[in-house]
Amino acid sequence: MEQTDIVFIAPPAYSNAIEQKPNKQSGHLPNLGICSLAAVVEREGYKVFILDAVALQYSLLQVVDEVKTKNPKYVGLSAMTHSISYAAMVAKFIKEKCPSVKIILGGVHITSATEETLKKYPEYFDVAIIGEGEVTLIELMRTFENREVLSKVAGIAFLVNGEVVKTKPRELVKNMDALPFPAWHLLPDLRTHYTPTLISAGGISSNHLVTSRGCPGKCIFCDTSVTGHMVRGYSADYVLEMIDILHKKYKIDDIQFNDDTFVTLRKRLFDICEKLISKNYKLKWSCDARASDVTEEGLKLMKAAGCWQIAYGVETGSPRIMEFLKKRVTFDQIRNACKWAKKAGISTKGFFIIGHPTETRESIQETLDFMLSLDLDVIGVTFFTVYPGSPIYSSIHEYGTFNPDWNCVNTYEVGNFLPNGFTAEELAEFRKHILMRFYFRPRQILKYVANVRSVYDLYRLVIGGSKVLKRNVLSF
Repeated sequence: MEQTDIVFIAPPAYSNAIEQKPNKQSGHLPNLGICSLAAVVEREGYKVFILDAVALQYSLLQVVDEVKTKNPKYVGLSAMTHSISYAAMVAKFIKEKCPSVKIILGGVHITSATEETLKKYPEYFDVAIIGEGEVTLIELMRTFENREVLSKVAGIAFLVNGEVVKTKPRELVKNMDALPFPAWHLLPDLRTHYTPTLISAGGISSNHLVTSRGCPGKCIFCDTSVTGHMVRGYSADYVLEMIDILHKKYKIDDIQFNDDTFVTLRKRLFDICEKLISKNYKLKWSCDARASDVTEEGLKLMKAAGCWQIAYGVETGSPRIMEFLKKRVTFDQIRNACKWAKKAGISTKGFFIIGHPTETRESIQETLDFMLSLDLDVIGVTFFTVYPGSPIYSSIHEYGTFNPDWNCVNTYEVGNFLPNGFTAEELAEFRKHILMRFYFRPRQILKYVANVRSVYDLYRLVIGGSKVLKRNVLSF
């Protein structure tokens, strides 16, 4: 049997039934972190396989059988907090069937909760990569092959006699252009196996890119332990090459730039836009941005380059809570960011959170009032969720009821945090009320109807409207 050196897996949400297929996820897109790691390992001459169990709808049994067939030396698992228990489940079954395989865990969760995770699952993960993994993984694999001591590898953690050993931190990748392009060729077909949510798609064939790492913000609810606060990006030429590959080779006509904030590197943003304009692609794209970082000039250029939607993290309409969150964005900046985008012809999306620490019914009303005052086309409303590694994590008990169970991390349901003075049912009703007030205003409905330009636009409107109705009206 020909041996694959490493199999990468991003585990889906599994039940305990080994033959049950994972639930289909709306908006499932490639794991670009795994694609980057796979590309680096492949460049070094290793044989690599990516197993996207969600895209392929593989049961846990099928995942284990596929790993046995590939006969790898290593399995690389990536997990966020809400999926760490699924990663452990996958690792457990792989260890039972393939005991000689070294299982390597990476991702945001293990970086933030290293000791707790390795001690909770002592038999499943051989070693954890802490922080960015491209350089570390190559060194780690070579260390295993040469039978050298793991302690010489920077940026890892492992157990010795039940105690966690962490090596010195790995430096962040400074020259992003030194990394190879994501290994899209190792994925299932991009056009048939990956679909964004209708609310985020600007075209029939849509996919995503992450072109920078790091976020300058220091919001109390965000965990930036992997990529840090220093923003580092691929050069404009590198970004254009990635776009070329997606557009020409894979026939992608819409790209979501899922950087924490795509517009912060302003000169690079302008260079990307100008190069896109010169190529004259029939390509749409969208991005996320800090409202404090956009300019009227920049938004005009973005529109000319194909930008159809921009999303801002607004979070709250309460000045008191905005200050508590350490968002470092003003309400005037948010108003201007929305106004300038609409003036440029770009659709606007706003992300809001309810159930903050110190939240009151009055502050939720302030959020709704501010939301309705902005010229937004789409909103997302989630519940305040506490992540390991976030600045608020150590003091969250002061502000309400906190459940540290990682399985309770869920932004679309009242998950691991409930602020003082509220019940979970009450917060859920507030969310329904906000969505109904926003989407079912006559002015908003007329705007959606007026923006229908194609059969696809009509399809998005009908499906999107029916989902809002089903979740917020028919569920009463």
